[in-house]
Amino acid sequence: MSNPLYPIFLKLDNKKVLIIGGGLIALQKLQGLLASEAKLTIISPKIIEEIRECRGEFPNIRKIDFLERDYAYGDEVGAFIVIAATDNPEINNMIVTRCRDQMILANSVDQPDYCDFYVPSIINSGSIKVAISTNGKAPSVARKLREDLSMLIEQRYKDVVEIVNEFRLQVQAKIVSEEDFPRRSKLINWFTKRAFKNLRNARIKASLERKKEKNI
Repeated sequence: MSNPLYPIFLKLDNKKVLIIGGGLIALQKLQGLLASEAKLTIISPKIIEEIRECRGEFPNIRKIDFLERDYAYGDEVGAFIVIAATDNPEINNMIVTRCRDQMILANSVDQPDYCDFYVPSIINSGSIKVAISTNGKAPSVARKLREDLSMLIEQRYKDVVEIVNEFRLQVQAKIVSEEDFPRRSKLINWFTKRAFKNLRNARIKASLERKKEKNI
């Protein structure tokens, strides 16, 4: 089966993101956006307290506006993305249709045919961010994958990123010609493999030492 989805990471800082809905589903979508520095707006006649708490307190107040009313035509104007998360699928789908007419990316929760994008399950570990999607078919499977992979990334990959990045910056500063790109790339790939090998050897050595200590 083909998978035509094109995965990207969006820079949402100072962009308007609209969430229509004020319940637990809206909360889940909001929590995934809190670190994005987007200008967030929540529209719903009822907004649960957990959503309000996401705004924070002075001096760390986030850019979240609360409009306690029903969605009205035109609320989506100027939005970069819209998430329709009400408890009424028909209203959600109507909102998405209006957004599509205006070339606004929109998502109707639990309605894959009315989604221009899916909100993936995310792994954050230092500079590593991994997005997992099942094409909207089984979010619970994506969450299980996140749980299984999180520990692996934390233990084996997180520290390597900073080590390799430092070496990459040094190489880029010394080898600046585009003609030397293959050489630069080859050096970085060689160093990456070496970094993983050294970390693996360090873990093995530490494991052996722990075993010796237990046997003493």
